[in-house]
Amino acid sequence: MDHVTSKRSAKRVAPGRAVVIHANEGWLARLQDEKIDAVHKIATRATREGYQVLTVAAGSKAAAVLDARPHDDAHGDLRLILGGATGLATNTLHLHPGPIWGFWYLDELGIGGQSSIRFAQFCAELVDYDKAKYFFDGVTGYMLRENISQSPQEVRMHAPLRGAKAVIFCQDIEAQSPRTHYLTNEEMIRTVAEHDRDARIYVKLHPAQSRSSRRALMDVTQDYPNVKLSEASIHDLIEAADLVVTQTSTTGFEALMQKCPVITCGKTEYWQATLTAHTAADLREALEFGAEAMAAFPYEKYFYWFLGLRLLEPAKDKFAARAWARLRDKAFL
Repeated sequence: MDHVTSKRSAKRVAPGRAVVIHANEGWLARLQDEKIDAVHKIATRATREGYQVLTVAAGSKAAAVLDARPHDDAHGDLRLILGGATGLATNTLHLHPGPIWGFWYLDELGIGGQSSIRFAQFCAELVDYDKAKYFFDGVTGYMLRENISQSPQEVRMHAPLRGAKAVIFCQDIEAQSPRTHYLTNEEMIRTVAEHDRDARIYVKLHPAQSRSSRRALMDVTQDYPNVKLSEASIHDLIEAADLVVTQTSTTGFEALMQKCPVITCGKTEYWQATLTAHTAADLREALEFGAEAMAAFPYEKYFYWFLGLRLLEPAKDKFAARAWARLRDKAFL
């Protein structure tokens, strides 16, 4: 891959078809410092297909020059957005890690709650159970056994945590625009804690939250003797809880690995497998009836439908072929 660093160097790029990776600052540093398997395999396949592979800072003057450069065919360049803005665009796909480690989006609209999966309808009857069960057992068995998540976790506890009515996973998204959450972290904590003051509730703060935000939420938990802050592994917390409550966190998706009912209080890409609470009243109702409502949910089929069929796994031999097929389809090649 060649990194295009300036407007001048962009103008010097040789004619011909290219795959241009638009990466934000954080991803550019990672691309330069380490080999990201998903990007490496796509780049290798693109080179084999006769494409130049270029990286450029998203939103830069160099990126604008590359977007506007003339082409020698009717199709133009292929664009991959890595960590940048979402949205439908010509010859463009969005590449990003998915909610489970080892799986990646390569999506026409965006990532997470902005991906095309949020607009898809899950029909369990159309998913093969045997394939789904094999996939579910393989992925969940490894992730839970090895205590793997998107971020490093505390060492799993030898003795199980005390059982809890719910665990609340907080996030640092409330200042983001456009808004994606329905309830704030504080509203979730107070609503869940007050629903049953005799029921134990765990709360895990997010490492990205500022010191002031963490302190404010810690002060909220002090109002409720039944609420306990915890830094335990998310897998231990999920195992101990009857329900998981979050806004849009990927920890909610990870809870599906343990077939734990999830209440999401924001716009998520995996809403098809959760109970969505738009208001505090919705949250109270879900706390009351959520476990019963989700008792028969086909978790194995959903996991396979979401991860196995819609996301891509760079560790698999067919990753490059599947990724290139999506790029070809997007660009009508």
